Amino acid sequence: MSKIYNKYLELKEQDSDKLYLFRCGGFYIFLADDAKKINDYVVLKITSFAKNVDKCGFPVASLDSYLRVFQNHKLNVVVVEDYDLYTVQEKYEKIIRYIQDIDINQLTPIDAINRLSKLQEMCNGK
Repeated sequence: MSKIYNKYLELKEQDSDKLYLFRCGGFYIFLADDAKKINDYVVLKITSFAKNVDKCGFPVASLDSYLRVFQNHKLNVVVVEDYDLYTVQEKYEKIIRYIQDIDINQLTPIDAINRLSKLQEMCNGK
């Protein structure tokens, strides 16, 4: 299963009364039972996250608005901003942008070597 779902299960085991809202790239998502429970208060489209696991969510930019709604309903929502959960996607997006910015028609052999070296550093997390 995914890191996010494993973290969800771990947190639910610690405190099952809380609803856990995970940052996942450009979205915040509720998983499994939390996705179903939150829809009693706010209608969010429920989709499949993994086999037998549902999710629902909203864009990152809407967080403050939704937090006010959750607070008005006295819901115990915990926002999980775990860096490890979404840095992989951000890392790959950065690498893709770096590659897309290369103009191969203007590239000299030494530039190519330097760019490959930089790309290797990016892939290794440096």
